[in-house]
Amino acid sequence: MSDELNNIENTVHEYRKTLDSFAARTGAKTHHVEIRGSGEEREKIARIDADLDAVERMNQDRVALRAAQERLKQLEEERSQPQFRGVVARADVKHDLASPEYAKRWLMAVARGDAAEMRNLATNTSGAGIPTDMERRIVEKMYQANVLRSICPVSSIDSKRTITVEGALPTSALVAESVSGTLATITPSSPTFGTAISVTPYKYVCATQMSQEFIEDAIGQGGIGSGLDWVASRIGLSLALKMEEAYTIGTGSSQPEGIAGSSANTKISGVSQQTDIGGAVTTVTADNVIDTVHLVAPQYRNSPRFRWLLSDTFVRVARKLKNSVVSSGSTEYIWTQASSNAGTMVGGAPGLLYGVPYSIGQYVPTANTDENIFAVVGDFNYFEIFDRTGMTSLVDPYSAAVNHVVTLYTYARTDSRIMLANAFAAITA
Repeated sequence: MSDELNNIENTVHEYRKTLDSFAARTGAKTHHVEIRGSGEEREKIARIDADLDAVERMNQDRVALRAAQERLKQLEEERSQPQFRGVVARADVKHDLASPEYAKRWLMAVARGDAAEMRNLATNTSGAGIPTDMERRIVEKMYQANVLRSICPVSSIDSKRTITVEGALPTSALVAESVSGTLATITPSSPTFGTAISVTPYKYVCATQMSQEFIEDAIGQGGIGSGLDWVASRIGLSLALKMEEAYTIGTGSSQPEGIAGSSANTKISGVSQQTDIGGAVTTVTADNVIDTVHLVAPQYRNSPRFRWLLSDTFVRVARKLKNSVVSSGSTEYIWTQASSNAGTMVGGAPGLLYGVPYSIGQYVPTANTDENIFAVVGDFNYFEIFDRTGMTSLVDPYSAAVNHVVTLYTYARTDSRIMLANAFAAITA
């Protein structure tokens, strides 16, 4: 090492000696040597530059060699210890669910059935977070196929929640103004809260089987029209329909509370906002429709989310209702669309049921069973859906391995609750 230092010092000394000689001979700045220097001076400077470059490269190689030796030593020490796959996310693994790298690792883990890798990808308490693009497509399909998600508030929660609902407002009164020093009597009061509503996310699972060949062909192809896109849409549709059923007729016990279920019937009848037709849905009358709408207080009827939730059967029956007045020798349907606007391409506004928009829910009851809700009308701001943040997945490569099939379990947790029964009224059997 001392010889190398001596060589460097000699080279530097020769370099400076040559530059000083050039400056003394010409009176020019030393950096002009490559332009105004003699041939011998330029050759000597070029040779010295080459020697210094060689020394610098040698030093860089020496540093790189030392780093490689340290890394090799570290690897040898690690290999001498028992090897375990971590069950929690590694600190050095990036969990950007929106990145193409995460999506590819997730799909590769599905293809290999690598449960340990799925745990390394995890960002939740179990399973692995679904890549953002796939989760977005699932959620989009859920909104398209789930009627109640499109007309109700949907909130995200990260755990169980207890929500206290407003009970009574503070009291307001008309009082006389003070006259001749006599003070008016004012009685203060405080706003109160009513029942505390517990929100508990319930787990929904969609089990999707995919062949090994399908997964391998889908790797690296996550855009619209790809196999992964198609699987995401099917998962979203399946989850949406199952959740829609619970949002509609769920009991609220070990499952979400439905807006047209038994719990809803109890709450709505408890505030005397129920029209009992005492028969099948085919016996509903126009008077039943009108009476039910006016059971709901005006402040809720003015809401943009005030609407009907009906079955297709109820809509069919209501559209066939006719008046009892003979016009031109025949009765007329009472439910008609707006007339066409001459000179335009508009064929009439959508039909409304007593001036109220409606949505058709495929799980609204139609059977002539006592206390079944045939139709519900109200301000759907007060029927809320709560989603546990994020979706997770779990891969089972073993159960159907004999057929080279992998099962992908997609988990989503949700709940729904009637926040205020006074905002709704129902037509029941």
